[in-house]
Amino acid sequence: MKVLTIGGATQDIFMHYKGTDIMTITKKDFRSSYMLFGSGEKIEIEKIIHETGGGATNSAVSFKRLGMNTSCFCNIGNDAAGHSIINKLCMENIDTSLISRSKTHSSGISFIVNSIEGDSTIFAYRGANSYLELDKLPFDAIKNCDQLYITSLSNDSAQVLPSIASFAKKHNVPVAINPGSSQLENGTQKLKESLQCIDILILNKHEAQIFMFALTQNDKHYKTVLECNSSDPIRKSNESEKNQAYLFNTPIIYENTYFSLRNFFKATMDMGPKIVVVTNGANGVYVASGDEVLFQPSMTIKPINSVGAGDAFGSCFVASLMHKHDTQTALKHGVLNSASVLENIGAKTGLMTYDQLLQKAKSVTSNTLTFKL
Repeated sequence: MKVLTIGGATQDIFMHYKGTDIMTITKKDFRSSYMLFGSGEKIEIEKIIHETGGGATNSAVSFKRLGMNTSCFCNIGNDAAGHSIINKLCMENIDTSLISRSKTHSSGISFIVNSIEGDSTIFAYRGANSYLELDKLPFDAIKNCDQLYITSLSNDSAQVLPSIASFAKKHNVPVAINPGSSQLENGTQKLKESLQCIDILILNKHEAQIFMFALTQNDKHYKTVLECNSSDPIRKSNESEKNQAYLFNTPIIYENTYFSLRNFFKATMDMGPKIVVVTNGANGVYVASGDEVLFQPSMTIKPINSVGAGDAFGSCFVASLMHKHDTQTALKHGVLNSASVLENIGAKTGLMTYDQLLQKAKSVTSNTLTFKL
């Protein structure tokens, strides 16, 4: 089975040390955490680790390890970072012939700092990722693949999404997309236009909030459908709620607006996708399809890295469906693959092979919850 991934590629530089301190600010309806650095302070780094990242390359490696014949399309610079990205993909036996090399823009680079809690803050330079050009798109490869997997298209690159999705639809190629917050902040309208051609939409909670808010700002219909009232404060997740689907039945807030996740699933599937996924970090994953929603709690682990966990989940979820597993099994597989990445430094290090995934799945009891939509 042939998979083509499209999206970002970066050189990831992990600045690893004991971890920054965290400050949490709690307000009525939400809680935010911030990394603390002393003003004018010199921060001593224990070690620097060079890896490669970006949604297109992370997903390509994941699909390849899960048994797919994989090609990757992205835009890189003619520089050392770009060469590292190509070399890593070649080491994984991924087809790199489609990758575009910019003559005017440098490769994307991410500088990643870890906190004492295992989360990461990323300083991202998008570089060439922001300049995917329509005439460079690999249309022949798109129409000849069995699955198209689109990751975040940064800044101006978001404008090409409708052309990619409609072309794939015309040639009966299934499309899955995990757009990312940077794309949603600049191209929500393009995503909406493309949903009629997309089969699987994968977002995290924050991305879903951005998308819901954008829909309500541009269309009175979605304002009526998605907004809800709440006289109670938004519940704040804690350790005891990790096995509960609280997000499904509790209003969530963004920009002082209350939203219903249940209604979001309905409205989004009405626009085209057959499956809509919303991940919520350590508090589990929700998958809507047909007239039901599945909830899979996250694995109980001690994370040391959060970079690439979303790519690991989404690619594994789609690959499992390609292997003819049912949605519940694919959901479980995605969570397991994501947990494996969380336990390793780098977005690709912990990605499992298909045999490793099946073996791991045997040792984990399924505790999926099902709700009517």
